Amino acid sequence: MRLHDPVDVPLLADVLSARDPVAAWSWLRQQWGAVAPVGLGPGARAWLVTSYPAIAALARDSSMVTTDTTAWNRTPDGLPAYLRAAFRAGQWQRVETSTGAEHARLRAPLDDVLAAIDGAEIGRVVRAVCEETVSRLVDLARSDPGREIDLMREYVEPVTRLGFGTLLGVDPVTGRQLFELAVDPATSQDRAGLDDAGLDDAGLGELSFLIGGQAMRDAGGGMTPAGLLAAHPGYRGTREAVLGTLSLVSGASAGLQAWLGQALLRALTDQGFARRLAGGRLGTDDALEAVLWDASPVSVLAPRFALKEGHLLGEATLIQRGDAFLLAVGAAACDPHVRGTSAWDGLGNRAHLAWGAGSHRCPAPGQARLIVRTAVETLLRQVEPTLSVDAHQITWALDLRFRRPAALPVTLGTAT
Repeated sequence: MRLHDPVDVPLLADVLSARDPVAAWSWLRQQWGAVAPVGLGPGARAWLVTSYPAIAALARDSSMVTTDTTAWNRTPDGLPAYLRAAFRAGQWQRVETSTGAEHARLRAPLDDVLAAIDGAEIGRVVRAVCEETVSRLVDLARSDPGREIDLMREYVEPVTRLGFGTLLGVDPVTGRQLFELAVDPATSQDRAGLDDAGLDDAGLGELSFLIGGQAMRDAGGGMTPAGLLAAHPGYRGTREAVLGTLSLVSGASAGLQAWLGQALLRALTDQGFARRLAGGRLGTDDALEAVLWDASPVSVLAPRFALKEGHLLGEATLIQRGDAFLLAVGAAACDPHVRGTSAWDGLGNRAHLAWGAGSHRCPAPGQARLIVRTAVETLLRQVEPTLSVDAHQITWALDLRFRRPAALPVTLGTAT
């Protein structure tokens, strides 16, 4: 079977927005095996890989596939907006789509800057941001009991953006501008934040000023992390530094919001989980690990493209050069190859692949864990949120890479 042989195939958008992702992944495996053809848009398809062994092999073996979008045997014309930037070739190399030595060069600045952020500083900064945000929510709950609050808009988004922006050394106004440019298609002219095709000289100058000007020096006169990134010697010019910064804040914003949103939803809808967490029988880190297994905040990794033709994933499928692959790490967590029957058998086991694998692995899993842990503990220690709609009414943001609730409407009681 070739990618375009079947007449009817599942739509990727339906899979990503499914209310029960485990059931969706399981159905795909039953119907298609380890890899399923899915529709992206008019005339465009991709192989959606749901098997843990196949995902791990493709993520780690750069001889079979590449992240370079120019290798795709189709064009992004006609793709929905949420997919366009991930499949469109830019004029400049980005860390997400580069390979080999070029990827290593563009990845080094991100690794260097993230490694320079002290863990104690992460805890202090994020805790302060969370405390301030929760305090405002507590005041709202006391002044207007029963008022409905969207935790995604009122807590998850501000604490992840403001917390990470503060760690980078940018002020709140600058941080908000950076995150909007990086992740909001409406403010980035439908570039989904990462396509440099529309980054003209004016936009480049604005972003360069935001990143390298306002964020260059800290209170002690030294370089902030954002300033270090903007001036990193690994970058060849301002445009690469700007794109590197946008890549960092885009991934951080969406990834942190997805993990935190999923963790809070689990606490709101799973009474056993919430009791164990509140009673200390389940540590926060173990709880967050359980979320990675049972409600993966990561849906798929950045697209890969076949470098050769052949039976790369078994005799049942014939891969053509340039075919697109989507590695569904959200499906890996429920793959029988790595998951047993116990609800807690994944604890201590990082085979869920939420952080990716190979050279494109997430650069900051430790920092992400500390931010999300602090945000979960701070909120649940001070307020008692109750979901104000049925769990089945929760809808999901249409996002290629991350699965996060579009909204979490709750009422708040003050924790005692």
